[in-house]
Amino acid sequence: MIVPSRLPRIALLLLFTVPASGGERLPARPVELPAPETAARLERCLTESGFDVTLRETPGAEFRILASRGEDVRSLLVSPRSPLASVVEWGPNAGELHAPGTPEDLRACIDRGGAPTEVLDGEKFVVCLRTHGEGREIRFSGLLIGEEGTIVSIAHDLDRVKAVSVRLRDGRIVPGRIGRRDPARDLTRIDLAEPVPGFAFEGRVRDRLAPDEPVYSLGCTDGGAVRLREGIVGENPRKSGGMPLWEVRMETIPGSSGGPAFDAGGNLAGLVKGRFRGTKDRGYLVPVGTIIEFLGTVKRGNR
Repeated sequence: MIVPSRLPRIALLLLFTVPASGGERLPARPVELPAPETAARLERCLTESGFDVTLRETPGAEFRILASRGEDVRSLLVSPRSPLASVVEWGPNAGELHAPGTPEDLRACIDRGGAPTEVLDGEKFVVCLRTHGEGREIRFSGLLIGEEGTIVSIAHDLDRVKAVSVRLRDGRIVPGRIGRRDPARDLTRIDLAEPVPGFAFEGRVRDRLAPDEPVYSLGCTDGGAVRLREGIVGENPRKSGGMPLWEVRMETIPGSSGGPAFDAGGNLAGLVKGRFRGTKDRGYLVPVGTIIEFLGTVKRGNR
């Protein structure tokens, strides 16, 4: 039996119910992840938990997973629901005739996503931001830093914006004030009226990344939930407006711009800037070095 994860729970639309008795096939459970990513997360999590796992893709683009650990056997079926969503079934009829898993097991596996604990620990420093500009609502993400109640995030779309609504990890919504914008670096500093402990930079940053290295972003969805996204670093940094950017093969969803990206050790690798126009899985990160330069040029409350 897999012990349900006690790690911070990344909010995903995964609607589980109690398994039916008598070995009946259970209804499909929606997941807001593409089928290949859902299957990969389940495979990694089960493998890390000591299971022997077989993953097979069917001609119909479904993924059948058979995991065994002694007498504990799991059979799962992951099917595409749309290009960005999937459904999970488990039980006697989901692939082969084997014992079903449990809702807690599957929720923990998908929430963890195979990401290291050090990465998931960074969720508590992610804030969801909302404001209005040019007659429309703007939703984005940010990273709490230091001890003063300071947030660093992206600057685009914030021209003439002075105040933002900040949703903290504990669910509180507090006001924030734009302290300084730097359009060239595409970074902004947001100040809170109260001290809130944030991410400490000392010894926990990576300014140089290697091609094909995995990175993990934590950013907000349009609905205000924090979502984990996995990606792979591209080649050497690109430049935009004279400023370096890391290119990553990673889905960048609306609302996630400004969220932190970490390496596998939980070291800050940058902030999500956005995605390349016309693509869904090609994004850009503002490097840590650029963030540190920006923070060194401003003081709390400066405009």
